[in-house]
Amino acid sequence: MIQVVAGIIFDSDGHFLLARRPSGKIYEGFWEFPGGKVEKYESASKALARELEEELGITPQKMQSWIRKKFRYPHGEVNIEFFKVSHWTGEIKSLEGQELHWQKLQALEVAPILEPNIPILKSLHLPDRYLITNLADLGQDRFFQRLSNAVSQAPQYIQIREKHLSISDLEAFTTEVLRVCRSSGSKVLLNSHIDICDKLGVDGIHLNSTQLKNITKRPDFNLCAGSCHDKADLAIVDELELDFAVLSPVKVTNSHPEGVPLGWKNFNTLIDGVKTPVYALGGLSEGDLQDAWVHGAVGAAMMRGAW
Repeated sequence: MIQVVAGIIFDSDGHFLLARRPSGKIYEGFWEFPGGKVEKYESASKALARELEEELGITPQKMQSWIRKKFRYPHGEVNIEFFKVSHWTGEIKSLEGQELHWQKLQALEVAPILEPNIPILKSLHLPDRYLITNLADLGQDRFFQRLSNAVSQAPQYIQIREKHLSISDLEAFTTEVLRVCRSSGSKVLLNSHIDICDKLGVDGIHLNSTQLKNITKRPDFNLCAGSCHDKADLAIVDELELDFAVLSPVKVTNSHPEGVPLGWKNFNTLIDGVKTPVYALGGLSEGDLQDAWVHGAVGAAMMRGAW
């Protein structure tokens, strides 16, 4: 297993840097995040600092370990640890003959992209947490108070999943969630009910695992996500080119105490090679976020832990 680090370097406007592999290197002409191999007895953070100084002439001052991804090349298997880099000293310049290009999140302007970087590019616009509504436990007043607090702090991705509600009550609840969330820039997805999404103008649909198995094309919404429980579900999510997925249950949950949890190791094995960003779900709280990143998830999906 070859240990590799890569830096997602953001400027003050939110653009990120891609580098093109120069002539003479394996996969020449492909675009990737700057970085390189970790040397023996070297930590990942020190390896990235060294690589960025050698390649770009900068010294990172603020960087956060993010997602780890495994990838199999014909010449060997790599384990890539991606870091978000937001502050550095020095002036960025090409020191190894590589072409550099600043990119916008929603407007990729270069190609081809080296394959391990594709799911990372899809993940950059997603938040660390995917919040699932919990009206049944909290009650209406407490839930909307906590929802208001959450979206006032930062834009959120929120899934409405309230199976106990009648259709009319679900429509009323969804309308109120949309009202609370709209001004914050938060995105609201509704579980299962494509017809209600169309009717109310919800931002996206979250397909359950049964729907995934019976659908032949991606629904016509800006955001589409899916619930997965095994490798077959994840393959469908890739085929449909959904925006993201959740894979569960990672841990024992209160709602399904009899269920057998995947555990972090199995979670990591299942998402190996999946191009769609995947959130970990099931018995998670804020304290599980770092574990989620380490095991390849874009973040943590939470219901009780969210509120």
